Amino acid sequence: MMIPQLTQSAMDFTKEVCSRWTARLTGSEACRACADYLAETFESFCDRVEVQEFAVRPGAFLGYIRINVGLFFGGFLAIFFQQIEIAVFLSSLALLITVLEFFIYKEFVDFLFPKKFGKNVIGSIEPVEELKQQIIVSAHHDSAHIFNFLANNPKSYPRKIILATVAQLLMFLGAWIIWIFVLNGYQVDVLYWGMAALLTLTVVDVGRMWFFYAAEGTPGAGDNMICTAVALEIGKYLAEQKKQGKGLKHTRIVIASWDAEEAGLRGSRAFVKQNRGDLSQIKTYNYNLECLYDHRAMAFLISDLNSFVPLSKALASDCQDAAKELGYEIPTAPFPFLAGGTDAAELAKAGVEATTLIGMDFNTKGEGIAYHTLRDTIEAVDEVAVERSIAIGLEYIARKDQELQVSSNLD
Repeated sequence: MMIPQLTQSAMDFTKEVCSRWTARLTGSEACRACADYLAETFESFCDRVEVQEFAVRPGAFLGYIRINVGLFFGGFLAIFFQQIEIAVFLSSLALLITVLEFFIYKEFVDFLFPKKFGKNVIGSIEPVEELKQQIIVSAHHDSAHIFNFLANNPKSYPRKIILATVAQLLMFLGAWIIWIFVLNGYQVDVLYWGMAALLTLTVVDVGRMWFFYAAEGTPGAGDNMICTAVALEIGKYLAEQKKQGKGLKHTRIVIASWDAEEAGLRGSRAFVKQNRGDLSQIKTYNYNLECLYDHRAMAFLISDLNSFVPLSKALASDCQDAAKELGYEIPTAPFPFLAGGTDAAELAKAGVEATTLIGMDFNTKGEGIAYHTLRDTIEAVDEVAVERSIAIGLEYIARKDQELQVSSNLD
């Protein structure tokens, strides 16, 4: 198997794409042009290629942060002027927006933001005999907005996020406590002034969240063009095997590059909506790829979306077995709380057995971090992680198809 050559090809492809489109924010001309280029590339080896266009409001996913900053200061003024009902409403709304938009990625305030159009690129390679299952090898081609906190002082990132979150919770709890006292007829002037004084200490922490992200996008090499390139190389190899008469017997391979992952998994969500029937009729597995920065931090995820969505432990275990066959010990891991999510979550919610192979330690925020910064160039990508991702994917796919061949022979 030509893994080193496939790895170099994936690295070269990523470098080319990130040089042509130095940022690929969802809905931008650059991101749409990149999707068209991917479709042309997929057509060179896939049996069928589809570009699925979908409406999306990408500004909402991070834009809710600025809404919440406004709601916080509105609530602060309401407490200062002893308008407790307004403070209760504004602080409760801010918390609800945070839970829906970030914790579970619901489209709660999306209607407030401009509509744009994303493009998913889907290529398929059919089996040479009866179709019995399909494996979606996926990644995303859109890049993220620059996270200013990570770009400028990454070590302070956790502290800044925690302080702003605590301030929001403090506002919510304080407003409700005062309101309950008011409803029960207590004199609460001291509470008003005490809460106003306490919240004054947090206004800087909340205010700087307005500048959490920049309008500009990252190059997105490690997050996540290299992963689309890995999926592409897996597809190209399997297509060439098919041409040589050694194709998969019963397994359709779907190479998927999602758009709008960085806008709240909207691209994979759109795919699920458009293909729910196919996903329910054919046994489907999803080998998703994310953030190949460090092979030492590689793990198969068993949960997603801030750990609220379970992923397939069976699939993660099968991938571990494939890795062990190749000499790699890769653990399983839950997705960290407050770290966001991957596209595998949307497939899992639709009943697909899914896992994400990730190559990043979310607990490390040292100087020079590439994630969501302008440093996310090809130099940030770990070539060893790329090589292992390709090898594991091919080994896992071969094993799953072989299982069906053995089953068919026994029948």
